[in-house]
Amino acid sequence: MSISFLITGIWGFLDTFIRCRFFSKILGKKYRYTYVGFYLGNLLYGQMNVRFSLTVTGRGNFIYSCVCSLILSNLLFCGSVVKKSFFTVWTYCIPGVAFGVFFPLFHASAVVNEPGGRQAFFVEAVGIAALIIQYVMMEILQRRLHTLRLDFTDKEAVYLIYIIIFIYAATDLMLKIFAGIDDWKSDDVFRIAIPCSMLSLAGLGLYMYCVISLEKQILKRLAEQKYQMIARHLEDYKEQYEQLAKIKHDIKNHGLCIRELLKDRKSEEALHYLEQFITDRGQTGHIIQTGSVFADALLNPKYSQAKGLGIDITIRMAAPAEDKIAPVDLCCLLANALDNAIEACQRQKEKESEAGWIRMKSKVKGEYWVLEVSNSSAEQASVYHGRFLSSKRIHSYGVGLQNIKTVVERYEGVFEIRNDAYFTLNVMLPVPLEPKEEPSASLQ
Repeated sequence: MSISFLITGIWGFLDTFIRCRFFSKILGKKYRYTYVGFYLGNLLYGQMNVRFSLTVTGRGNFIYSCVCSLILSNLLFCGSVVKKSFFTVWTYCIPGVAFGVFFPLFHASAVVNEPGGRQAFFVEAVGIAALIIQYVMMEILQRRLHTLRLDFTDKEAVYLIYIIIFIYAATDLMLKIFAGIDDWKSDDVFRIAIPCSMLSLAGLGLYMYCVISLEKQILKRLAEQKYQMIARHLEDYKEQYEQLAKIKHDIKNHGLCIRELLKDRKSEEALHYLEQFITDRGQTGHIIQTGSVFADALLNPKYSQAKGLGIDITIRMAAPAEDKIAPVDLCCLLANALDNAIEACQRQKEKESEAGWIRMKSKVKGEYWVLEVSNSSAEQASVYHGRFLSSKRIHSYGVGLQNIKTVVERYEGVFEIRNDAYFTLNVMLPVPLEPKEEPSASLQ
């Protein structure tokens, strides 16, 4: 009795740890000691079910466990309720469908070879195998499908929940057919058991396909957003190129004019003309220099755009080298951050007739690159569990900040939003310092 109790306790700790780790990886935990609360919560509603016999059927136990786990997940983990519902239902449906893969075959074998024998033993063994399959599938998800950390739409989540529950209900109904299997002829048992097991196996495959398909849709949306951003950048580069072409075309004429003034010994007029030329070129040339040509090409048009809208904008930037962060990721961070800030200032201008302000600064501190973007806002931004809600769609997260979050997670950095008197975005990415090399050659 004591050994059985010990095994049950160890299994409970292991099961809770794996589930808590899965939800923490996929959703993100709210508290430092989330595991303790998760274990105590599971223990509480499990003991309540045992002591008060709240559910007496398998289907009732499934519904009870899903509801209690969803309540616990809302208390301990981040993310939307719909997203938590999806992963909760998914994790509880997997063992039931996996049980349907093994149970018909094992039970049919027991009926044929040992009528009235060790059916209880087979049922327990099949239950353990089903849980192992669940743990393996959860591990695959949290290791490979990183994009599921992003918020997919409620419509997609509800659609997938419907499919998952339908597969589970079909498997549960199929298993009930075997309630009277003892009265069947031996020749008929395996003819029914094998197709049923194959159907349940197909259900497991469909579970994985649903989640993988979801990941592909998210990747497709992110790719489309990235292409749109690149297209905007190309337009900016085109504008800068056209400005340089104009300068190159006019520089000869300017030089000829200055030469003629100097020939006529009109030095003051030539100096005035030259100063006017330098001033004009300064207004149309590159204002911001960050150390990255890619960041400069992006920030200068954005800076001019903001100034043209009457926004009081200040940019003090030091960008990391290309070997520290890919140019496309750097531009994704800066473009989305500035676009969000400019949009907020435009909304403020519509409501208060004041364009507002933007402060953007970054620097390398030790082995980290720190970026901070602050902007004024006419209305306090909606933040849910530390995440910014888009003003365009109710209860949906801003696409720009989703893109920023994706880049930050790719580099294992830190992403933070503050929403006080004004809106502030903070990003910190690791940029490890490389050891300095001795010069390979020297001049004598």
